[in-house]
Amino acid sequence: MFELMMNGVGDAFSRIHWGTSFLLRRDGFVLAVDCPDSYRHALLENGFPKEDGEPIDVGDIDAMILTHLHGDHVNGLEMVACFKRFAFGAPLTLYTSPEAEADLWERRLQASLGVLYDGTDWVPQRREDFLDVTVMEWGEPIQIGPFTITTRPTVHHLKATAMRITDGESTLGYSCDTAFDPELIDWLSDADLILHETSMGPAHTPIDKLAGLDASIRDKMLIGHYPDAFAGTEIGGLTLAIQGQTYDVGGQNH
Repeated sequence: MFELMMNGVGDAFSRIHWGTSFLLRRDGFVLAVDCPDSYRHALLENGFPKEDGEPIDVGDIDAMILTHLHGDHVNGLEMVACFKRFAFGAPLTLYTSPEAEADLWERRLQASLGVLYDGTDWVPQRREDFLDVTVMEWGEPIQIGPFTITTRPTVHHLKATAMRITDGESTLGYSCDTAFDPELIDWLSDADLILHETSMGPAHTPIDKLAGLDASIRDKMLIGHYPDAFAGTEIGGLTLAIQGQTYDVGGQNH
């Protein structure tokens, strides 16, 4: 059993939620998934407690997975990487897909982080100064702390990273951003808990498609990445993930 901590549940346009991201914790190891805007603010507001009762912050994250390069999943990465480097003197340990890795520095971060002023001169920077990046090859299991993770590309505007995440006892299935894809749902179907997105447009999954799934799937499914209009509603027997809530993967939710 391990913990799933919902740091945000909103879609890209939400005004009432943080963008969808979450933390996984097992035996003190904290694995973060995605890094939207105002990431440290979200962590502070949600207040997921450490053993000493203080809220988890960036310095408590052992590794992060970046699922793809859309802004609502990556916009916070620049400041998180800077904070990790300058507050803790170490790069952020990051895992991502081959496609995201290829574009992350030169097409996303280099413009803002590629040169820094040191008080005397402007000094060129490298990706390695901020990030320790490992590529997660599609379909090949990779070990990150206590978790074994297998990835699959989704049907989206660009390849996003669906995942099966297991600690050897329990499994979380995560759809990430995707058009409705019965083959993906089948791939996730034997997980103990499934976190599935919904939002508007052809590159996302309509809520009625999820409501039409067999009860054996719906009953272990949490819905994230949802529009503001869905907040506080009940839709087709589906359970909306709640921001700031901790769920037990393989046990009873609390």
